[in-house]
Amino acid sequence: MCGIFGWVLAAAKHQNRDTLIGLTDLMSHRGPDASGYWLHQTSDERYQIGFGHRRLSIIDIGGGAQPMATEDGRFNLVFNGEIYNYLELRKELVALGHHFRTDSDTEVLIEAYRAWQLDAVRRLRGMFAFALWDDAEQRLVLARDAFGKKPLFLAEAQGAVLFGSEIEPLVQFPGFSRALDSDAIGHYLLNRYVPGPSTFFQSVKKLQPGHCAVWQNGMLKSTRYYTPPFATTVPDVKDFNSAIRLFEGAFDEAVRIRMRSDAPYGAYLSGGIDSSAVVATMVKHSTEPVRTFSVGFRETGYSELDHARVIAGQFGTIHNDLIVEPSAFMDHWSTAALRRGAPVSEASDIPIFMLSEMASRSVKMVLTGEGADELMGGYPKYRAERWIGLYQWLIPHLLHERLIHPLVRSLPYGMRRAKNCCAGSRRARSRKPYESMVRRPFGRRK
Repeated sequence: MCGIFGWVLAAAKHQNRDTLIGLTDLMSHRGPDASGYWLHQTSDERYQIGFGHRRLSIIDIGGGAQPMATEDGRFNLVFNGEIYNYLELRKELVALGHHFRTDSDTEVLIEAYRAWQLDAVRRLRGMFAFALWDDAEQRLVLARDAFGKKPLFLAEAQGAVLFGSEIEPLVQFPGFSRALDSDAIGHYLLNRYVPGPSTFFQSVKKLQPGHCAVWQNGMLKSTRYYTPPFATTVPDVKDFNSAIRLFEGAFDEAVRIRMRSDAPYGAYLSGGIDSSAVVATMVKHSTEPVRTFSVGFRETGYSELDHARVIAGQFGTIHNDLIVEPSAFMDHWSTAALRRGAPVSEASDIPIFMLSEMASRSVKMVLTGEGADELMGGYPKYRAERWIGLYQWLIPHLLHERLIHPLVRSLPYGMRRAKNCCAGSRRARSRKPYESMVRRPFGRRK
């Protein structure tokens, strides 16, 4: 996790190097290993370009310093993330005649842009947010990975642009407006998050996942380069066993390619299906014991530490536990809100934040099972979904709404799984007809 920050400023708003350093270093927690800064004027001297970088060294520790400039001086780049397929891209670029001075994925990213321009982002497999200055074209290219794993915030005013991995450097910029967006507050209270591109600040926006933004001649234009394939294609898998084989192959290769690193790495382990599958696959591809990290509480009813220890023992990992005390939980609340740039809406954010602090003492990166619960059916509520269609077929809608749903809502917290299942059934009824046909295998068909 690196931190990037920068700007394009009109002549009247030019800033000095100390401002660039000070604002970039607000993200020193993202990149404790190194820092770099670059100031440049456009050829017509109308604009100033500023790049700042805080580095967490993962690949080519000695040669991947940023901002990275090419020998011909045309390109300069700051980059947060990792390009998993950089070795494959490098081989392709070498065949096209490109030369490399380092072994870093950062230089591969620059040369990929040299070769394919904006189409380069379509070839990148990874998690990334980057800013690239093309001096020949006098343009700034900003991009974010397909699913938005790496953040990138933007602020645009009077032809000038600020960008950063976090909101704090933007709102600390001299003269920056910190006016709150009242609509965003409403979204947060309703959904527990603010939908992109909005943030809590009127002047700060998120670059959306799968988007590029290009600044040129005082104008910033954003375009979408990626659409999830499930929205545009129809699966051609013929049977369940074929689907399982395809998934196993894709999952194995996804874990393996993410283990490319010149620095120590580990994994977060809860003992659930998703993180356990990641650890099992890491062990398969690792020549050394995998380091695993788990977080939990003293109250066993709310802690998954025992499950994690079982999996860690099964795969012989070097396992580390963290028990969160109530006082420590509250001590980290304000810092977590500052790093997120928004109020903490998920209580689990705090333990994960604390776990990251602990893991950082022995590894530079971790693989996690975050986001895999829906894909791998990691919770009992997903197993219950197979019966929703049959339930809807047997129970009239009016009976569910007037009697069953109110009764289930009144159940105590200890029966929250039943409440979630009932809520899922209610949501499924509200889907469009074609969605219901897909999700209700036992439902009536015309």
